[in-house]
Amino acid sequence: MIAPIVKRGSKNSTGRGFSIDELKEAGIPAGEAIHLSIPFDPRRSTSYPKNVEALKKWSKQAKEYGYRVSKPKQENKGAKGRAYRGLTSSGKKMRALNK
Repeated sequence: MIAPIVKRGSKNSTGRGFSIDELKEAGIPAGEAIHLSIPFDPRRSTSYPKNVEALKKWSKQAKEYGYRVSKPKQENKGAKGRAYRGLTSSGKKMRALNK
C-alpha cells in the first residue's frame, strides 16, 4: 500500500490520500487511481514532489505486475420488512393501503 507524505508545520506525517494535483502530475486519472488502490483525498490541494515521484514509481510497478483491484460485486438487498410490505396495520397506514 502506498501512503502520501503530508507536511504539518515542521513535521512530515502520512496523510489520508494523494491530492488531485499530485495524481495529475503523475499522469494518473482518478478512475485508474481507484483501480490501482491508490488512496485519494479530495480535501487536499497541495502537491509535493516526493509524492509525485512515489506515485510514478508505484504506478509503473503496478502496471508491470498487472496489479488491479476488481470492482466490488453488487449484492442483492435483503427482503423488506413486514411493515414496508404492508403486512401489519401500521405498515398499511404508512403505505396508504387502508381503504
